[in-house]
Amino acid sequence: MIFFVIASVLATQPLMATGNDVGVWFVRDTKPGSIGPPHELCQQIDQESFQVILPLAKRPAALAVHGQTLWFVGESDPPVLYRARLVKNQGTGELRIVPRRRATAVTPLVIQGAVRDLVFIHDEPVLVVEDEGVQCFDLEGKAVTPKLAGKETHVATQGSTLIGAVSIANTVVLYTFKDGLWQVGSKHEIDGQLLDLVVHDGWPLLIVAQENAIKIIGLQQEKQLKIASFPEPSGRWLVVENDGLHVLGVERNGTTTAFDIGWPSGKSTEPIELTEQFGSLETVELVLMLITTAIFFVVMVLILSRKPKNIKKNDG
Repeated sequence: MIFFVIASVLATQPLMATGNDVGVWFVRDTKPGSIGPPHELCQQIDQESFQVILPLAKRPAALAVHGQTLWFVGESDPPVLYRARLVKNQGTGELRIVPRRRATAVTPLVIQGAVRDLVFIHDEPVLVVEDEGVQCFDLEGKAVTPKLAGKETHVATQGSTLIGAVSIANTVVLYTFKDGLWQVGSKHEIDGQLLDLVVHDGWPLLIVAQENAIKIIGLQQEKQLKIASFPEPSGRWLVVENDGLHVLGVERNGTTTAFDIGWPSGKSTEPIELTEQFGSLETVELVLMLITTAIFFVVMVLILSRKPKNIKKNDG
């Protein structure tokens, strides 16, 4: 019974995923019974496939991409911030982690509370931490904002400013961080549960769950605009930015589905089950392999070409 309760709770937790106009990354669990690390950081490389780029011992507490750097907070005591440099493959145009399958530890995070998200202000990482409310901190543990109270509270970046959304009794209140304080903004009635706050093309977007459907609601001052709606994906899922909006759903058995939501049309593509594409050799690795193989053959030829010296037998 306890197992099913835990499984149900885990399934409702958001997917660790992030995206920008050049790519989408997400964390999936490896299939039960498989050998190796229990989690994998993956990159969706086209509309139909993904590739594992980094094995993980634990699921990250937060994941974000900024420019050409991938960042994540590793679950440990204390948590540790990691980053991985993304470099474009000249042959395929894809962004890859360099060096491959490695991330660099930046700093341990000595902060009271649980890290929920990672955002960027003026190109600097800011930690969104939950501890009887939500508060933002820099990497040294210094408070960037005061606490924003509320159970359903989310923080995002709008331009060079932090904004927050707090949902109480089906009313969402928007806040803007200005002059060291959270400034109260517009209020919006919603029919459902606030799951997330996303900003795309300058628009604050509310991700709202209503029974088994998900709605994306755009906010412009006091007005609401329904952007899109779709059935709730199976397993863990999340809406992330891409060229438009991108929805990923990852099930415990390894099944991964994805679809796009056009911007600003709100038209959705059909969900596609992604297949895993196994990595190919990079140019540098291929050259090194060829050189090593050539050296091996040369050494073998030299060894085999040596004839043993004849040993003369003494007569008598």
